[in-house]
Amino acid sequence: MSDTITTENIRNFCLVGRGGAGKTSLAEAILYASGTTNRLGKIEEGNTVCDYNDDEIERRMSISMAVASLNHKGRKLNLIDTPGYADFIGEVCSAVAVTDAAILAIAADGQIDAGVDELWEMLTAGGKPTAIFANKIDRANVHFDEVVAGIEGRLDVKLCPIVVPGDSPEESFDLLNLKKLKVGGNKCAAEPLGAPEGRAAKYREKLMDAVASFDDALLEKYLEGGTIPEADLLAAARKAFHAGKIVPLFCGSATALPAVHPLLDFVAEYFPAPSADGKDGGMFSAIVFKTLSEPGMGQMNFVKVCSGRLTAGADVYNSTRQQKERVGALCLVQGRKRSDLPALVPGDIGVLVKLKATKTNDILIDARLGRDMEGAPKPMSFPDTVVDMAVYAKSKGEEEKVSNALSTLVMEDPTIKYQYNGEIKEMIISGQGNLQLDILSARMKSRYGVAVELKPPRIPYKETVKGKAEGQGKFKRQTGGRGQYGDCWLRIQPLERGKGFEFVDDVFGGAIPKNFIPAIEKGVVATMTEGVTAGYPVVDLRVTVFDGSYHDVDSSEMAFKIAGSMAFKKVFLDARPCILEPIMDLEVVVPDDYVGAVMGDLNSRRGRVAGIDRVKKRQMVKAQVPLGEMSMYSADLRSMSKGSGKFKMQFSHYEELPAHVAKGLIDAHQKTKQPEE
Repeated sequence: MSDTITTENIRNFCLVGRGGAGKTSLAEAILYASGTTNRLGKIEEGNTVCDYNDDEIERRMSISMAVASLNHKGRKLNLIDTPGYADFIGEVCSAVAVTDAAILAIAADGQIDAGVDELWEMLTAGGKPTAIFANKIDRANVHFDEVVAGIEGRLDVKLCPIVVPGDSPEESFDLLNLKKLKVGGNKCAAEPLGAPEGRAAKYREKLMDAVASFDDALLEKYLEGGTIPEADLLAAARKAFHAGKIVPLFCGSATALPAVHPLLDFVAEYFPAPSADGKDGGMFSAIVFKTLSEPGMGQMNFVKVCSGRLTAGADVYNSTRQQKERVGALCLVQGRKRSDLPALVPGDIGVLVKLKATKTNDILIDARLGRDMEGAPKPMSFPDTVVDMAVYAKSKGEEEKVSNALSTLVMEDPTIKYQYNGEIKEMIISGQGNLQLDILSARMKSRYGVAVELKPPRIPYKETVKGKAEGQGKFKRQTGGRGQYGDCWLRIQPLERGKGFEFVDDVFGGAIPKNFIPAIEKGVVATMTEGVTAGYPVVDLRVTVFDGSYHDVDSSEMAFKIAGSMAFKKVFLDARPCILEPIMDLEVVVPDDYVGAVMGDLNSRRGRVAGIDRVKKRQMVKAQVPLGEMSMYSADLRSMSKGSGKFKMQFSHYEELPAHVAKGLIDAHQKTKQPEE
């Protein structure tokens, strides 16, 4: 079919849903029902098309999005299967951004939680026509009427039932086309349903009501005669779905195949074609929505062509990085498998192999431009990181290998970031959750042979003083020949929070020669960097050198630097030292049921709740909380809110650490200090 592919016969869609809803099993069923595969892979056997990475097979869960292309009824269908766990939300963001419609999988035997709400909001905000597949409808104690009512109540939608369960596990009713369907293997036999009865009649009426409500003329016909001509019904259903006015519902089982065949037909016939700009002759533009670099496969960039035509061997311009690239092979993918393509037309999805500089979220345009292109696709948006961990190489001397491995892996996932934090002297990786970062560290070991350990980052405490004090530091050493002599008097006093450090030269009468004053300041600054009481940097104070003495022969810059350090340590301890802790502005969004638990937990973390605001169906708790109390908060919030809580946190200011907490830091530091020479 590759020679006859046009934008009009392409269907790009994604499968989204919570973990355990059965998305990957549904993808497997779609591939099998279409004849693309010759067997129905199973997650527990580790042989599905879309979960092909070793860690996905081992954990029995999707970690990365997977693309599979198939042909059905003269259409090319590009399916993107997405992970269901919140840690991998970036994969969902990418898939939703480059597809034109979605299938939301919901487990009929489980509760519809706030995670489904968030996915639904993402789809509606993106204007994506969405069909719902109620999976596992064949499980014990699943009642169809309750499933429909539960979905409508939770998502606040009016469903349009297309396929409902029949009288046996293999049977279902197609209410749009009035067919009775029976599955055998990967085949689906259809026969006329006739006049619907019982459940079929009830939900056929619900379907017609939903479709007719979209069109005033159709509604009038329906109200007058109680029916709608078939041609009018099908045409109206297509328009209503494209406009997002109806939410088609398919009830079935991804493992037993009921409802999968009519769902596949609906995708081919009713899902919208890509809204690509221009035909084959237009200016080329595309967006890279996923980058993979797997051993043995090389770097692969998944692209959606937004306009123009892309051919193998073409030159393109990466407008994000402002450099030209030569396209090598173009590929169509089926999970791990790939096959060469001669070209990609507008709206199509494929893989570019071994581009040198191109990464996720880069924009590619026609090489003839060599500049930004008007009307080019916009970069995708991804959520901010919410959890930080310090990463340490388990073997000494492998820090560079760790950095190189992180650079490659972070390239694949824009929701993970890493940087060296000079303030706390740690390499920090940040992501969406602890599971995501644990998998990242496991991939560093399996792919690149680098074993790392993840630890909560050090808290960037500071030291300062609350009072004034002054004192002397004298360094005198005679070892034969020329000696060392430096003597200075320092006064320290606190400054306002955030003012940093001031050094004042108030020496009169030449008690200390001017050329030694900078050395005293260096000694003070070096000691401030190392800390005095607990090993944290000293901030927000003024140091004044006001007296001292020198020796014509023995005085040196080094001697005065040491004297400055000695004086500062002594005076600092006499000026009522204290430790400052970073305070964070925190916003926690949870369903109403969990507000009490969140507030109680924040109180236990020495947090101060500032207020509560309504955000759509949820509540936002605003608070200020010490950073030192927020270790593992991502996992704790997920636990107390059953996975429905989200939070954002950013630095606000520093405050004095309570004395009983500070004592623990000071005692721990004193134990690690080596005796001074």
